[in-house]
Amino acid sequence: MRNFFAGLVGCVFFPAHLLAWNGEGHMIVAQVAYNHLDSVVKNRCDALIAVALANNSSGTSNFVTVACWADDFKTQLGTGIWHFIDQPFSLDGTPTNGVGAASFDVVRAIRLCITTLQDTNAALTNRATCLRYLIHFVGDIQQPLHCSTAVSAAHSTGDAGGNGFTITGTWNNLHSLWDAGGGFLTDSISRPLNTSGQATLVNKVATVEAAYPFVGNPGLIPDPQTWAAEGLSLAETVSYVGIVANTTPSAGYLNAVSNTTVQRMAAGGKRLADLLNTILAPTPVPLTVLSPTNNNFRFAWNTTPGSAYRIQWKPDLTNSTWNDLTDVTATASQIVFTNGVTGDRRFYRAVGLP
Repeated sequence: MRNFFAGLVGCVFFPAHLLAWNGEGHMIVAQVAYNHLDSVVKNRCDALIAVALANNSSGTSNFVTVACWADDFKTQLGTGIWHFIDQPFSLDGTPTNGVGAASFDVVRAIRLCITTLQDTNAALTNRATCLRYLIHFVGDIQQPLHCSTAVSAAHSTGDAGGNGFTITGTWNNLHSLWDAGGGFLTDSISRPLNTSGQATLVNKVATVEAAYPFVGNPGLIPDPQTWAAEGLSLAETVSYVGIVANTTPSAGYLNAVSNTTVQRMAAGGKRLADLLNTILAPTPVPLTVLSPTNNNFRFAWNTTPGSAYRIQWKPDLTNSTWNDLTDVTATASQIVFTNGVTGDRRFYRAVGLP
């Protein structure tokens, strides 16, 4: 796996696209996801991000800021074409067969990252690297112009996700306009996060989550190609509608871009959280229910001294979220846990901590 991963990194660089959203957009997606990670999954992600890599920086040291890592080091790592997938469509009837097949793309990159993170035998540095990529690429693939290339008489081989679609005004092409979310993303958050940047991030995340409240649905590994198809559809029905090359975008168009960006960032945060809550889900240990004593509920499990566990509960098995109760560390070969009866129905589990 180490040789395959390194070899793949070295052979796929081609700078056809620019950044997908700016750093601010990627950090918003990451923060939405991080807000809704299971606490044990959050610990596992934090531990992987703390793994030392050859390409590290103080500006990408936690789950949120590491969302920018793949852009910061894509030139050094040669991973430029990992960030997009050029699915062609025609603006004026020009045939799309002029768009060549890519050697790699964001869909295949996400699949590779998922496979590596699922492999507990993979090298720790590979898993740490793939988590950094996954946080970024799940954001990338939500940007419609990272899922498309528009073919026309002027661009018979495609416009590279709007990079070749020139506009006037604040942005010089359609891709850069969408990277900025039509003005919603100002890219004013410095890294490492300072007080002002943190406040901006919190406010933008609040806007996204208020517009699209989070509803988790972990348990299944999605096919990222369905996300790419969704992006292509949005490119055709939103990104290239109401905009004319070499003109200044209207206020109405910018509003459509901004609204779509908020929705796509919400989708990216939810999808990233669901994916990580599935891939890195803690494995509950078998519990033995003991007879209650003094109105206390008791259960036990076998372990080894020094092992740490988190006790979690939820009121209904259909709930997607477990509530943290407490952490315990084994001092003997068995842990007996006692919890006072609350009068409410509760389901418990114990999961090993990394």
